[in-house]
Amino acid sequence: MILAERGHELSELETWAAKARAGHGGAVLVCGESGGGKTAFVETFIEQAGNDVRVLWGACDPLSTPRPLGPLRDLEDRFDAGTRVLLRGGEQPYEIFAAVFDDLRTQPTILVVDDLHWADQGTIDLFRFLLRRAPHTHLLLVGIARDDEVGVTHPLRGLLGDVARSAHAQSLTLPPLSPDAVATLVGDRTVDPTWLHRVTGGNAFFVCEMLDHRTGELPTTVRDAILARTAGLDAESWDLLNLLTCAPGAIADHLLTDLGVTLPALRSLDDAKLIRRDDRGVAFRHDLCRLAITSVIPPGAEPGLHRRFIHAHRAASHADPAVITHHALGAGDRDLVTTAAAEAGRAATRSGAHTQATEFFRIALKEGDLPSEVEAELLELLATEYYLTDCLDEAIAACRRAKHLREAMRADVAVSADHHSLAVYEWYNANRAVADDHVATAIAVLEDRAESDEPQLLTQLGHAFAFQAFLAVQSSRLDAATRLLRRAREIAGRAHDPLLNVRIDVVGGVCEVLTGHEVARDELLEMLGAGPRLINETYSSGYTALSYFDVEQRRLRAATELLDVCLPLMVEHDLPICHVVQLGSRSRLKLLVGDWDGALVDADAVLDRPSAPLAHTWPLLIRALVSLRRSGDDLGGIDAAWRLANRFGEPVRILPVAAAIAEKSWLTGVLDARLDECRSLLTTVPVTGLEWSRAELATWLCRVEGTATTDTPDTAAAEPYRLLASGKFEAAAGAFDDLSTPYDAALAMVDSGDAELQYRALDLLDRLGADAVAAKVRQDLRARGVRSVPAPRRATTLANPAGLTTRQIEVLRLLENGLTNAELAEQLFLSVKTVDHHVSAILTKLQVSKRRDAVRRAREIGILR
Repeated sequence: MILAERGHELSELETWAAKARAGHGGAVLVCGESGGGKTAFVETFIEQAGNDVRVLWGACDPLSTPRPLGPLRDLEDRFDAGTRVLLRGGEQPYEIFAAVFDDLRTQPTILVVDDLHWADQGTIDLFRFLLRRAPHTHLLLVGIARDDEVGVTHPLRGLLGDVARSAHAQSLTLPPLSPDAVATLVGDRTVDPTWLHRVTGGNAFFVCEMLDHRTGELPTTVRDAILARTAGLDAESWDLLNLLTCAPGAIADHLLTDLGVTLPALRSLDDAKLIRRDDRGVAFRHDLCRLAITSVIPPGAEPGLHRRFIHAHRAASHADPAVITHHALGAGDRDLVTTAAAEAGRAATRSGAHTQATEFFRIALKEGDLPSEVEAELLELLATEYYLTDCLDEAIAACRRAKHLREAMRADVAVSADHHSLAVYEWYNANRAVADDHVATAIAVLEDRAESDEPQLLTQLGHAFAFQAFLAVQSSRLDAATRLLRRAREIAGRAHDPLLNVRIDVVGGVCEVLTGHEVARDELLEMLGAGPRLINETYSSGYTALSYFDVEQRRLRAATELLDVCLPLMVEHDLPICHVVQLGSRSRLKLLVGDWDGALVDADAVLDRPSAPLAHTWPLLIRALVSLRRSGDDLGGIDAAWRLANRFGEPVRILPVAAAIAEKSWLTGVLDARLDECRSLLTTVPVTGLEWSRAELATWLCRVEGTATTDTPDTAAAEPYRLLASGKFEAAAGAFDDLSTPYDAALAMVDSGDAELQYRALDLLDRLGADAVAAKVRQDLRARGVRSVPAPRRATTLANPAGLTTRQIEVLRLLENGLTNAELAEQLFLSVKTVDHHVSAILTKLQVSKRRDAVRRAREIGILR
């Protein structure tokens, strides 16, 4: 009955299963409202799957704080011995995920994860991890979720986005039953199907529950329908129902005896269709049953029920601290809440479920009256999880509380560590001066004991010096960074801490890259690549810094390749802080190469959600510049970016905004009062490591003054700007074109004053959508008396009827030159696979099968001249 009108969806799911059998695995999310028949639908599919495939079915529980990797815990006995060991005691989520994947791909497998809307972050990350690797295996992932309960901030949103973007995944939404389907289900019963559809909304469970009720008069609510089934139940049966209301999901078989559950009670509830039996144990037939029974549970009964669960779990082995926390909260056992929640938080951290770890540590701290040592440690753990989940204000508040406790305890090493952590959090939070004070204090607290042979003290002191060196690198004070790193290495030589050595080498590698050492970048990448399978913050900071400076120093092809690798790594290893900063770098990269729409997508992804101010530096400016170049109005974005950059006080962040201020003055003709301040930067900021941003600012300042050339070109400026300053405009445009930075190339041709070059520049500006800039160039040409100024391209030509993207048009123009996909990839700084996708999309949109036909068709409709 529930499967009425599900034929199409079932066919879709069977198609995915056939692909998986052929070695082309993937994922399907079965979505719908509560009671929509999702689980029954998937159960029917599984029944038809055949005996040649392994089926694993796990489910998430409705705990107040989900247990980490709950579905895997249910299935651990189905995995091999090595995987079971990691599931029970693994320290790193990546190792657990990799082991599970290795196990799943050994044979054709369907992995079902039910109730994903209740999943912990670790389970969602596992699903995303498996999704990226399934396409070349015989693995089919099937997730079941109530999408009506998934808000914009729900952790499942990221997985839904992955599924939407992936060619190897699909969402199947089960719609409510239609009036015709309800009428079919009613059959010859004396029930008005129109009324039944109206009162149930077509919800399959509501409909079936009402139809199954045989008392003669149908109830008006599902609650009454469910409670009617409890008539005649004895005390033992009601005791089991009450226990089930307190259970997080199912009651496992090994708990039934210790809970006093009897066989007659199980039989009675099964006959009443109130419970079901699955691999996880005994559970309500549907969560709506739980809600109905909960509404009539005796007042004051819950604490005793939860205490019975605690005793039963203690009698069993391997009690899950997340489940114990749930019952301890229900029982009002404050001491147990603290110990169990702290243990669950540590387990969640090891599983990579940082969101859940945060919640568990908060629960542990709520009880109060904790010993100072315990409270300080929990606050420090909570602060770290807040930081990793991009909640910086909360991280700072928790760490400050821990620091005060440590100071009262006179625990100097811990005080130094808290100052160090606060320096990190404040820097990400755009409070650079405060960060400098904290890291200086972290050193001062321990420096008079630097000759100690105490490893813990030396390690902490070494980390403090390494972070101070890192901040010096961010300020482009490379000589100071080198001195601080020398001091950190001397301490590390006596501390013998491997992680400290890695941190020093990462900061030192970035420093050497900025100073221009030719092999430094390759050596840094080799070191990062040789790190552990779990990419922790130490290694991720190296990827983040290197990708940032790759973009700023215009190693654009290398930056593209690096970001293609490290952005998925940050998601995989649950490091959102680094992920959003890297997204900002990619938005800057896309702006430079002319993919302005793509740049806005990345910028919006950062700005449209709460994230670290550090990550906002580029996205704020990208939004402003794209708006300025398109419409002539930056919508106040440059001012916001300037305020943020000055909170950091770092030239690498200030100089690009200063260039934007000058660009706006050039474009609008309204001189900004900050231009003198911008000019002074060229005499006050360092040169090494800032060759591109200094030259960019100098060029825009010259344009404001009416020329792009100078009698004394800066010999330290990056080559394209040096050519431009020397009056070699066409060579400069060629150099920018070699970098694939079309906007800079167009402006170099505009600067030439040569009408033919300026015509070429207008074509580029039109294609980029830089309407305001192109309008200024046309106005300037007419003011000089040029008669045949090319008109703006028609909007239909720019947008083109084929709907090609800016990048696809760029590929199409190169196809006109007869380049192979490998040559296209080389010229566009893309992977061959990405170019393959672009070429395929072009052929499809132009409705042709050959590359030369695509060029011909593009000329016919005005995309190519």
